[in-house]
Amino acid sequence: MPRSPADRVPLTGADCFLRAFDAEVRRRSGASHSAQLVLRLGPGFDAVAFAKLVGEVAEAQPILRAPIRRPWGVLPPEFRLDLAVRAPLPVVEIHDAPESLAGGPPPPLFAERLNEKFDARRGRLLRCDVVRYAGGAAGTDVAFTWLHMLLDGSGSERFLRWLDEVSRGVRRASELPDEPPPSDSPKVGARALGQQAMKWRARTRSFAARAPRSLAGPLSAARQRLEVDVTTFGADETARIGERARKLAGFLTPMLFYLAASVRAHRAVFELRGIDPRSYVVPLPVNLRAKGAGGALFGTRVSLLWFQVMRESCGTLDSLLAELKAQRLATIKDGMVEAGTAAMDYARWLPRYAYARMARRAFGGELCSFFFGYTDEFLAGMTTFLGAPIENGFHAPSVPPSPGSAAIFSLRAGRLNFSHVRQSGVFSGFEQVRLQRSLRADLLGELE
Repeated sequence: MPRSPADRVPLTGADCFLRAFDAEVRRRSGASHSAQLVLRLGPGFDAVAFAKLVGEVAEAQPILRAPIRRPWGVLPPEFRLDLAVRAPLPVVEIHDAPESLAGGPPPPLFAERLNEKFDARRGRLLRCDVVRYAGGAAGTDVAFTWLHMLLDGSGSERFLRWLDEVSRGVRRASELPDEPPPSDSPKVGARALGQQAMKWRARTRSFAARAPRSLAGPLSAARQRLEVDVTTFGADETARIGERARKLAGFLTPMLFYLAASVRAHRAVFELRGIDPRSYVVPLPVNLRAKGAGGALFGTRVSLLWFQVMRESCGTLDSLLAELKAQRLATIKDGMVEAGTAAMDYARWLPRYAYARMARRAFGGELCSFFFGYTDEFLAGMTTFLGAPIENGFHAPSVPPSPGSAAIFSLRAGRLNFSHVRQSGVFSGFEQVRLQRSLRADLLGELE
């Protein structure tokens, strides 16, 4: 019997872009390019019911355990839904911890999960870890860790909303939120797409004249050993930070404020080491979903805007923000969001290693200065998950040993979370303090 097209879901261009870096990290560093979302819950979470729910939805939604295969070894890769029945259900492990650890730093186990391998060919794409404090009476932490091609940051939050709806009987496990309607803008022809992709390539290659230097140094065969620090600012501080972001970066572009503060925080460590970074090159994810669309859970639906700022522009936060604003306007006007999408779409046809190899070759072995993300409000308006109050939550995507640092920001119930994901050994204890002090000073407008 011929297979139905519904049995196969093509990876997006951004999925294939991530797949390229997954292949590199697997080969050189013994890990996968994964992502993680952490929920910190109050009392009332039923871990056993949660494990049953995950199994139920994985049975109903085969993409959660669909092997990723490349037809004939050369065609664009796909989620093979027709093969999901052979794959195991996602692992859900329940761990117990003493009450004294409740409310402290996230369990080290969660960071360890980011250093493990997922087996995409066998459909092992997602796992969940539950840590109960005093059997759950003092709260529970839940970590969802997945191969990055399965979900992006926005999709993972949509996935959690949907899980909660299924648990409450609002939706059936077989019923996903509606996908957004297809765009009514005219389709771009193959020639125009190729021109867009070449425009994107030319822009990124232009960075090579002053290629970036990361704090981890150029590519090496180092084993991936990630650590995660989470700093949560209080409500009063977060209100001050938010007002400062709107004033300095603009109401519609607060992410530039957090990006500028992150660049200067890394700059502080470079200065401490007495090393010239040459320039700072950072990719900024741009969500391509239609506003208000409730579906679009699975797959990576982003483009990337690449910024390069010279060391000379980073002397003050104001001068750096002015440069970032100018670059953002210029790149959007030049169609670089669309060009980035076109370039990543071509990644669907290239060998897995091609994109990572081209990027590192252009930058002398470097990929970028650091990873950055600003996801705005985390699970906005959602106060409970499976009946337990959500006390906090944050994202922690993995980062390869080089560049070895990721700065991720999100807001939860009026408090700003800063997740610093870093390769073990890249930052000394004193350098971590220096980075945090610089970041705090710029966010709050204080003297260091």
